[in-house]
Amino acid sequence: MSEENKPVPTIDVGQLATYLSKVKEIASVNKMMGAVYLRDFIEGQDVAGQMVAKAVQADIKAKARLERAEAIAYLDKAGDYLASKQIKDSSEARKRYIDIDEDVVAAKDHKAMTEALVSLMKSKQSVLRQAHDDLKKILYGDSHMTPYEGM
Repeated sequence: MSEENKPVPTIDVGQLATYLSKVKEIASVNKMMGAVYLRDFIEGQDVAGQMVAKAVQADIKAKARLERAEAIAYLDKAGDYLASKQIKDSSEARKRYIDIDEDVVAAKDHKAMTEALVSLMKSKQSVLRQAHDDLKKILYGDSHMTPYEGM
């Protein structure tokens, strides 16, 4: 199976949603259940990290597909399009054709989606990390504030 026909890895956000739903419960966690929540946030960070890795992998593949689509549009498709429209074939005309090629537009849309997915997964990983740190401060009375807290 060629590289461009391989399926994009899927990401099951349902598993991550389980951990993220516990973030809202931080204020009501007692010391007895605190360790369980800390463990859950650590596991959630791991799940989110795996999802970030899959999202980055999908983004890299999307970039490669986009570059391939642009090359095919420039080298193979532009000449026929320009000839059919009776436009002089030049390097600049071929570059302009790339922006209107349907495969390139679809590849750009896919690339934008994968970039958004990477950003979303990194954000969710950060939420879980912050929840873990906040809960640790609540449970263990960590009064060592960072230089920017309490301003």
